[in-house]
Amino acid sequence: MKTIYKYLFILSFMAFASCNVLDQEPEGLISTEDAIVDRQSAIAATNGLYSILQDGDLYGGRFIMATEMVAGNAKATAFQAFWQELASGKVPVSNFHVEDNWIGFYDVINGANAIITQVPELAALSEGEKNEMLGTAYFMRALSFFDLLRQYGEFYDTGSEFGIPLKLTQSLEPSETSRSTVAKSYEQIESDLTKAIDLLGDGNNNFKVSKAAAQTLKARVHLYQEEFTEAANLASAVITNSKYELPENYNEIYEIEESAESIFELNFIQLDDPNVWAIEMYITPPEVSVSEGLITFLDGRGENERGALFAQSENNDEIFICTKYGNSQTDNGHNTIVLRLSEMYLIRAEALGRNGTPNDALPDLNEIRNRAGLSNINNISDEAELLDILLEERRAEFAFEGHYWFDMVRYGLMEDTRGLESFRRIFPIPRREMNITDGTLVQNPGYNQQ
Repeated sequence: MKTIYKYLFILSFMAFASCNVLDQEPEGLISTEDAIVDRQSAIAATNGLYSILQDGDLYGGRFIMATEMVAGNAKATAFQAFWQELASGKVPVSNFHVEDNWIGFYDVINGANAIITQVPELAALSEGEKNEMLGTAYFMRALSFFDLLRQYGEFYDTGSEFGIPLKLTQSLEPSETSRSTVAKSYEQIESDLTKAIDLLGDGNNNFKVSKAAAQTLKARVHLYQEEFTEAANLASAVITNSKYELPENYNEIYEIEESAESIFELNFIQLDDPNVWAIEMYITPPEVSVSEGLITFLDGRGENERGALFAQSENNDEIFICTKYGNSQTDNGHNTIVLRLSEMYLIRAEALGRNGTPNDALPDLNEIRNRAGLSNINNISDEAELLDILLEERRAEFAFEGHYWFDMVRYGLMEDTRGLESFRRIFPIPRREMNITDGTLVQNPGYNQQ
């Protein structure tokens, strides 16, 4: 039995999952000022961050499923209203998943803030232990801020005022419940990742964050801001790291734990600590299934390697499921790959192609295509063609990994591809949050009448 995250962590962290972390301390919660008091509680709190991130509404499954729904890669095939809403792309302010996802990521942030505040004061910890704990906390806070920004903030426009609340302390000051600008949001994310890179080492396994994981995420953050030189440099640093390599078999990363391609994956334990794909996709009828559009797209490209991970359901040959996270109710312990090496090749391809000439993208682009059994692309005429190629390649490479929606939005192709109004490029701030913050939160444009 794998036990890497199976630590009991203190009551305050357990309570985060059920409270609104932006507006109040729940009754009976142990004060976070007294939560981390010794080496044991510090270890428990740090490992608790991984446990919270594995929540079903976060990387336990529904965060990924939700973005694939609005992107058109997934569809709702049962009766839950919140899935039907996400599949339509017209997500209301009262959508249950949107509410729970918002709270879930702020739970991670709250836990990270406790570590950042309290761990430096513990004499019982060595400097190496403090560095690992603090580096983990800064990484987790950055990841959570980034995932909140690209769902609920206008992440595609660095000049926008519609960023996210940046909760940086354990206090509940009004300033921490109001929205920062997008630029300030990115600035904080980059600052946290810079600290994580400085504090973290190479790591002993891919179940814990490392310096390379922080570099990988920071490369993605720079790419989203079209800071192409920085994105390419960070991607190159990870690509040239001898710890990682692209296996010849595209599917290896889903078949074995700690593949050489995996940079950071969340370790789910079958039956004891499963992800939620079995609850949503491997039941009959499934709440979530693969759309006909994705199957047609993969078949049309001759995606024999990547397409093999999308199979007909055993119970209904008209329904397709994604097998990256298991394939039945009894096979539900597959890990979630949060960061992997192939993304670094495609980030560098995009950064070089958009910062130089489109054909500068070809070496890295073809590296990924060849690994998937596809032939080379020999010429790209202009940036518009480059973006079309990148969007398709990233859709095939990362299908059901939560990238396609954000790629469509940042390329400015969402409206034409999905036929939705521009304001639906992001989710609404949940109605619940608007109601309890006494006007300090401002709703995203377009959702004010819902």
